[in-house]
Amino acid sequence: MKLTVKVPSRPFNGGHLVVEADKSIFAMDEKELVVLKKVLDMLITMEKQKLKPEGFNIYISTTGIHLLPRWCGDMNVAFFGGLKVIPMSRSEIEEMAGEALKALHL
Repeated sequence: MKLTVKVPSRPFNGGHLVVEADKSIFAMDEKELVVLKKVLDMLITMEKQKLKPEGFNIYISTTGIHLLPRWCGDMNVAFFGGLKVIPMSRSEIEEMAGEALKALHL
């Protein structure tokens, strides 16, 4: 199983990450699910330290997991026609995620 972590081309907010797998999450064996959980734990820990969100929304599809940090008072993008300030660039978020994942050797 191969996992990739990226910032989507249209993130919902700063820190929005997507963990994508090369196979369906529902077809993963126990060992693969453990690795996936470790990746998510590492990304959540990194975002808690760097971005200090008050919580997270996690959306799971068949091949990807969206990790969305949330803060009190943040708003749904739809209310403003897709316009939302993202406090960090995509490359900064991707660099932070990459550094966090080095510890897992992925």
